Amino acid sequence: MQKADQLKAEVASISELLRNGRPERAFKRATKAAKKWPNVAALPRLAGLCAVQQRKSKLAQTYFERAWRLDPGNSELIQNYGLSLVQGGDAEAALQFLAKIGARGPLTPPQQFIRAMALLHMRELENALAAVDLVLKGDPANLNAKCLRADILDEMHQWDRAIDVLSEVVRQHPKFQHGQLRMAKAQLGMGHLDEALKYARAALALTPGHSETIEMMATLPNLTQDDVSTLRTQISQSLDGEPAANPEETAKIHFAAATLARLDQDTTQEMTQLSAAHTLLRDGFKSWEDRSAQECAKRLAAPLPVASGEAHTNISRPVFVVGLPRSGTTLVERILARHSDVHGFGELASVQQWVRQAETQPPAWRAAHSLADFYVEKLPNLPERAAAFVDKAPGNYAFLGEIARAFPNAIILNVLRDPRDIALSMWRANFGAGGLYYTHDLKWMAAEANRYRRYMLHWHNVLPGRIHDIRYEMLVHNVEDTAKQLARICDLPFQDSMLSPDKSPNAIKTASNLQARKPVNTSSIGAWQVAADQLAPFVKNLDADLWPDIKGQ
Repeated sequence: MQKADQLKAEVASISELLRNGRPERAFKRATKAAKKWPNVAALPRLAGLCAVQQRKSKLAQTYFERAWRLDPGNSELIQNYGLSLVQGGDAEAALQFLAKIGARGPLTPPQQFIRAMALLHMRELENALAAVDLVLKGDPANLNAKCLRADILDEMHQWDRAIDVLSEVVRQHPKFQHGQLRMAKAQLGMGHLDEALKYARAALALTPGHSETIEMMATLPNLTQDDVSTLRTQISQSLDGEPAANPEETAKIHFAAATLARLDQDTTQEMTQLSAAHTLLRDGFKSWEDRSAQECAKRLAAPLPVASGEAHTNISRPVFVVGLPRSGTTLVERILARHSDVHGFGELASVQQWVRQAETQPPAWRAAHSLADFYVEKLPNLPERAAAFVDKAPGNYAFLGEIARAFPNAIILNVLRDPRDIALSMWRANFGAGGLYYTHDLKWMAAEANRYRRYMLHWHNVLPGRIHDIRYEMLVHNVEDTAKQLARICDLPFQDSMLSPDKSPNAIKTASNLQARKPVNTSSIGAWQVAADQLAPFVKNLDADLWPDIKGQ
């Protein structure tokens, strides 16, 4: 009885540390206790929760799996482990795990919800929609499931349907903060700024100090003085109070503070806040940088894959737009998508998903699992009239050899821009800790710019004539000439509508959502000079052989 009391007291003590925002100490206590009571699932579960708070996704997966194996019938542990796989970027592993659970009996609604999330990450959108509809069939009042349904519809480019779902949520449940925030983001993506501000205000009123709401609202260009005053007060309170248990929450507040400092044209304060944000987010990514360098060297040394032969005849002509993030890829896509015969898909993840899997398999695997077949299977529905579609995932510059061989009729557009302007734009954006990791460190950012340059020099050399360079600076100085050039490259008749990409009705879910809705302008050219001192580590680490024009200045 005494041992049982000791265990109960230890679990309560660890849980209290976790609630009080002390995950490191709680983790040490949980792992130590797990050695003392090795058959108690609650202890590795607590260790996993501590790892989640510390943004250590792989560690969380390890402990949640250990807890589940100790008590494999425990629904909560199944959910913990499955969710940790999805949030850690292992959606495929999550689906495999849930398939095993489903083989024993029907998945519970929470488990089916996690399956829908994993399917969304894997871009299996029809299956994701069916999965979340199963959740809602059993639990029609599940508000998080309704928001997930809106996310899936967004990815299917059914934006009006997504907003209809969210409208019902906020109308019936006006005090559901996540619904108000999700609605604000949906309206922002569609360019409805007044509506976005209305719902952002509602979300912030429901949960003052909410970091995600503050960060999103601060970016809106239609804030009133009262809005700005409210944001400043809540930012100050957040930064002066106890630090959040999750560093990402504090980083969002710093990004919001930087946005308001930029509004005041206070570059020094803006850069101070951005540096604080990125310092919080860069922890734990050193191994990612090493891995990126190794992957680049391996891909550049590999022979070109064998050509797939004839182009797929059951899809429109693909146009792949690549370049460093913030180089102007969204602008190029929207110019093309204004053509009546072209459909813009935004950023599709299919190429990267296939390559990541192919690189872990023996060479023979590719013969039975072609990129072309995988890509076409994942492709969202196209309008019947579309002669071409645009996939503007910038990071596909690492995989152009695979793309060129899989799609012999594809157009490949590479958007070039002064890397210093790109660096400033990336530094100002919050891509999330697990997103574009290299944007959290100026030296890593320069290393990625160098890798991009090596990739593109290599692809131009081994794929002569397949890649067309588009200069951002030339585009914004002369939209008409560049639009006509894009039409010629894509074998399309030029249309005047291509001159007004800001009029596109398509939603934008990337960091370009506000800039791309403005008429094309030259205001960002040379913008890096306002923060030249802060960007010095980036410029210093650019390879002079790869960037002779930049390093020679």
